Amino acid sequence: MMRTAELHFNGPVSRQAFLDNYWQKRPLLIRQAIDPACLRLDPGELAGLACEETVESRLIRQHGDTDWSLQHGPLDEADFAALPESHWTLLVQDVDKHLPEVGALLEAFDFLPDWRLDDIMISYATDQGGVGPHTDNYDVFLVQASGRRRWRLSYRDYRDSDLLADCPLRVLRDFDTHEDWVLEPGDLLYLPPRLAHWGTAIGECMTWSVGMRGASDTELAAAWLAHLADRNGRHHLRDHIDAATRNPSWLGPADIALACDHIRATQPQDSPDFRLWLGGYLTEPKPGFELPESEDIDIPALLRQWRQGRLTLHRHPWVRLALIDLDGQRLALCAQGEALVRPAAQRALLEAVCRHRRLAPDALAGGEPAQQEDLLSALLQRGWLCPEDGL
Repeated sequence: MMRTAELHFNGPVSRQAFLDNYWQKRPLLIRQAIDPACLRLDPGELAGLACEETVESRLIRQHGDTDWSLQHGPLDEADFAALPESHWTLLVQDVDKHLPEVGALLEAFDFLPDWRLDDIMISYATDQGGVGPHTDNYDVFLVQASGRRRWRLSYRDYRDSDLLADCPLRVLRDFDTHEDWVLEPGDLLYLPPRLAHWGTAIGECMTWSVGMRGASDTELAAAWLAHLADRNGRHHLRDHIDAATRNPSWLGPADIALACDHIRATQPQDSPDFRLWLGGYLTEPKPGFELPESEDIDIPALLRQWRQGRLTLHRHPWVRLALIDLDGQRLALCAQGEALVRPAAQRALLEAVCRHRRLAPDALAGGEPAQQEDLLSALLQRGWLCPEDGL
């Protein structure tokens, strides 16, 4: 039985104060934020995941102050048998998508957009193990699950020129410590993007990292242009030639202006088409986590059992949702890079689906039973929802 995880904002910082004053701005340490009983995972089970072909994992060893080695999974028993007693770390990505009991932690972050949630990476480290001082380009919540870990933070602005040369990791060469904290089981440390940090295990420890996705400006623009390219653009670049042009090979100001106008025309404008594309892009799954449509399931029978309270429908752990108002008349529920379009009159019903990871009949608000079953049938067919025993 999975325990429901709750995030407790202890002390003077409330949930709203966190969003107003810390989110994407500055770090925050919250003592005893998560019940450690919700963070139990045997290290052997984590090592087992790292041995699977379909699981992304890394084994990192530190051999000296400036000497690191990196080994990508899948690993095997011989790799673990050859490890020293200290100074190494095992990292496993997307554990929430492989172990439902780990994915339950995401319920504690239901005050953040679901489409921002990327994954839960779990690190197991021996004494003095870590990945070195570094920066990340995303928000992260570091939850101490077991043991103790020391975290040092630096407010200095680091660049690529500050990285160690010839190192397989993006480790900072110098690190100015401005905060120095030791986290105990249940403690949580929030870090905004680009804040330099350095975690070091004190004895054996395990840390769950809840990472938030966020495309950069260039990534978002490139994805939009790729979308346009797939639609076979009809407007081709023209040239500017007149009788005064002595050398037709000359690329003049008028030609450059035409090219600028050509590119400017590809910039997105707020429209139903763009909103639909954005919802799909922001919920696009990582490779290997695409859901096929469900086959050979008796959806009417599942819905009857659900109505009778004999089973609970769960959101699939690979699914991240985004709800978008397309044009005031239609709403789009997006997941897995796709969109399900429904009338705006079903807003309360769609919001209820987004709000609850576990759907009991009394969790749905709004809409007639026929509307509810039509929506749930579509979600079950796509695999976005599944029965409890289907996880």
